[in-house]
Amino acid sequence: MRENSNSSSAFVIKPDELAALNYLSPDHPHPQRIQWINRGTDQELKPSTVAMLLRTLYLDIASPSVVRLHRSAGLRVVFRNERDRERFARAFAAARDQVNSTQRHLVTAVFDGRMQADRAVAELKEAGIPEQSISLLWRANQFLDPQTEFPEGHSKLSVVGATAGGGVAGAIFGIAVLAVPGVGPMAAAGAIAASVIPSVAATSGILGATGGAIARMLTDHDVDGVSATYYQQQIQRGKIFVSVDTRIAKGQRDTARLIMRQYGGRAARSA
Repeated sequence: MRENSNSSSAFVIKPDELAALNYLSPDHPHPQRIQWINRGTDQELKPSTVAMLLRTLYLDIASPSVVRLHRSAGLRVVFRNERDRERFARAFAAARDQVNSTQRHLVTAVFDGRMQADRAVAELKEAGIPEQSISLLWRANQFLDPQTEFPEGHSKLSVVGATAGGGVAGAIFGIAVLAVPGVGPMAAAGAIAASVIPSVAATSGILGATGGAIARMLTDHDVDGVSATYYQQQIQRGKIFVSVDTRIAKGQRDTARLIMRQYGGRAARSA
């Protein structure tokens, strides 16, 4: 990120730094104008180029032209004055540091089906890992059938509809179903349910509906960008994402990783 050469009241955010926006304190200065630009030329991007950027933001990149776009693009936020710009820069730097710190606290994996995921969750709890440290994310229609067995303390009756653009109807017992633009119904349980609801609502309204919606949800849950890309692909193929937050399950990282592996969980970096 850097200052716009034509204005001391502008600040530019790189695409790979967008997750930090979700860690800003509510009282940070708010910009008067936002626009996607080419950081090299300082020119505003065309709507079609912005659409391509957002569509590929958290996906595997193969095309050289898309690689160049990701490396050159930036989100320019313009403030009322230089003072607000400087306050935002400090707040954003702190938020970015928090992202880098929190992403080291998760043990993550994907499972081929709900039976393996359910068994792994049950074993995690049996091993003494706190339930509040465990999160799940899946395509909702996989679980909404007569054979579904939710983790203890949850039931199909606790699944409450929500929409990404207009706020949440409700989420009780830790499970929420969200209508994610471009993806369809997604269900979240545990800590991730609380984090993804405002994330989806905010990013859907600001950045638009893109194929990277699941990856954005995961990065907001402190999954690093590379892993989030892999997990998005797996979830879209019908896999179930499970994570354990070791800030809550202190000293149990190795136990959580071993249990997930024993029940068929595959981590992004070992896949």
